[in-house]
Amino acid sequence: MAFSTRNCLIFFFIILTSHLTFCEKSEVQVEDPTETELTVEDISNNLTSFTNSTNNATVANTTETSNKTLKLVQCLPDFGGSEVQLVNDTELIKLLFTQSNITSRDTLAGCILVLFYSKYCPFSSMAAPHFNALPRAFPDIKMVAINALAYRLFNTQNGIVGVPTLMLFHNGRPVAKFNESEYTLELFSRFLNKHTGIAAAEKSIVTSADFKGPVTSVPAREFDIFLIISWIFITMCGAYYFTKSKCWKWIVETIQSNWRESEAHAQHEHAD
Repeated sequence: MAFSTRNCLIFFFIILTSHLTFCEKSEVQVEDPTETELTVEDISNNLTSFTNSTNNATVANTTETSNKTLKLVQCLPDFGGSEVQLVNDTELIKLLFTQSNITSRDTLAGCILVLFYSKYCPFSSMAAPHFNALPRAFPDIKMVAINALAYRLFNTQNGIVGVPTLMLFHNGRPVAKFNESEYTLELFSRFLNKHTGIAAAEKSIVTSADFKGPVTSVPAREFDIFLIISWIFITMCGAYYFTKSKCWKWIVETIQSNWRESEAHAQHEHAD
């Protein structure tokens, strides 16, 4: 097993970079678990809702956005579904297929909002019910969610270094990333309206059913195979380089010397 120091460090770096997904803490004050559970129960009973801006305000916002040279993407009508679709990497590749004849945001194409989440992350769980409610608010936009810890193919491509991360795609191309530190239905709706010009359906709400799925709102324990492999590799490298150290040679020589002295002493006693 011949490793050079350089090869060892390169391989170790590759393993660590494969473990990019981590639970990103929100910058705002986060309630403790007991308070979160009470809040969830209260929301499920009383329904968290928000009222959309008037049509005039929406038109004004759209005009203001256009004045700031922010191009709105044109989304195909009724492209979305009735609920969030949980996908793996293969399914997401098919959904993000790019039509070569569509080269501009001004051309009608499928719009997909992707949530990169992790089952073990409490912040992903807090965002889950609000994301689950989005398909009812935006039927023209397809909502999908992918476990970024289990499927890492898109993490590096799209700069996903933390979860939850929300990204909008038009014709399979990334358009914008949600950069807010709080995850609510209202903020998600503002984000989509800003980049698509589509207003959320009136009286869009988060219901008790949204806390049940499709994206789970209860953090779960998961084993990260890449993290386990990286620890095994670190242990193997440490053991290998320790065997090349002077300390290891001194230990081996000491054991061999004591062994020889013991054998010599035993032979001497036997001869007597």
